[in-house]
Amino acid sequence: MPGHRRPPHPSSPRSPAADRRPPRNHHGFHVLRDPAVVRALVRSAGLGPDDLVLELGAGPGVLTLALARTGARVIAVERDPRLARRLARRTADDATVRVVEGDLRSVPLPHRPFHVVANIPFATGTDLLRRLLDDHHRGTALAGADLLVEWGFARRLVAAPVDRTIARWQSRFRFDLARRVPARSFSPAPRVDAAHLVIRRR
Repeated sequence: MPGHRRPPHPSSPRSPAADRRPPRNHHGFHVLRDPAVVRALVRSAGLGPDDLVLELGAGPGVLTLALARTGARVIAVERDPRLARRLARRTADDATVRVVEGDLRSVPLPHRPFHVVANIPFATGTDLLRRLLDDHHRGTALAGADLLVEWGFARRLVAAPVDRTIARWQSRFRFDLARRVPARSFSPAPRVDAAHLVIRRR
């Protein structure tokens, strides 16, 4: 029929734009691939053999292995059972590393003073800080944290407080932006840049 166009055949090739579109990341987890950022996080934390460090969202263990080299005791928390088992096998010969299968939003926190060094899913930022910084979640045990978080979220934390929660946190902890971390430092790359957020007790 003149003017009638046939719909594309199911087997027709996709458009170039569709081929460039990154796969969906349903878990919101972006693996850190930049060794310089790994080194900066670990160096900033200043860990030693007498320290306890909690890595939340350990994934394949990019940060775990670097943290273990400081001599600190490392508790690596990973929600995905497959990744947790793989990391446990990878670190089986290192007595300083313990891998825990669990969710960073609900895993029990240490009773003794501890540090957190983590590359966390952007969507968990607020929930995690409530656990770490509020007194009723044992925030008093937190010695410090070096976190990779969403850039805009970090900017809000270091600015003048706009709500009571951030004001309460800022009264007891110091927030600093160590550096902006480009999205290309992760795989898959997030849509926005990250920040290395440094948290220290006042």
